[in-house]
Amino acid sequence: MKIKSFLCLILCFSFFASSCSKNEENVSLNEKIIAVEIDSLALEVANTIKNEVKEIKTFSTQDGAVSAVETKNADFVVLDEFSTSLYLENKRDLRVVKVLPFTVENCIYFNGNTELLNKFNSKILELLENGTIENIKEAYKTSDGYYPELKKLSENAPTLVMATDIAGLPYTDLSESGYVVGIDADVASIIANSLDCNLEIVVTTADEMFNMLSENKVDFVMSGLMYNSKREEIYDSSLAYLSVEYYLLEKA
Repeated sequence: MKIKSFLCLILCFSFFASSCSKNEENVSLNEKIIAVEIDSLALEVANTIKNEVKEIKTFSTQDGAVSAVETKNADFVVLDEFSTSLYLENKRDLRVVKVLPFTVENCIYFNGNTELLNKFNSKILELLENGTIENIKEAYKTSDGYYPELKKLSENAPTLVMATDIAGLPYTDLSESGYVVGIDADVASIIANSLDCNLEIVVTTADEMFNMLSENKVDFVMSGLMYNSKREEIYDSSLAYLSVEYYLLEKA
């Protein structure tokens, strides 16, 4: 990460953290309009406060929801911490007024391979404790990103196969050179390499990746996936490797 961008990010977050602490208790949602991107986790988060607001307006894109607040066609927008950082970095006319009581926790899904699940859980704890995952997470809060190419071990090393869909950054995306990049690819490659394994990533659709897991065509699926109790009845979920906060922002 570039030092200049990192310092800007610290200043932005210091500003909105200070602003949040001063204003959060005074934020009234009564008769307010919330803007949110449709088909996003942010909509699910917004629905947790729907009884407190006048209306939740949905937009086809996240930028459309942000623009609605900037043009005063909505009072607030719901964004995750990654999007919040990027909008503040790009000096959009926004400020954080409330941290929402909803944290998305992402996990990895397996199909009956308890040995591999336990190994991943052990590595997840290690990466959380030593700050590696937090460093990766922070890198994706700026436009600089964090794009390491996957490490290739010897040809004789075993290969773990991961299925994913292109959920978009910060989770998964394709680089210009065709590599899968994002937090999920970074974490998966670090864990695989620490287990002395190569990593192969299969890009497919959200539905098909679970079909492949059911048929044992892949070892695990990872794509910014939330813990899901119904899914847990069929598959095995890892410990949460990533927790993401959501914020309520208004026009600055």
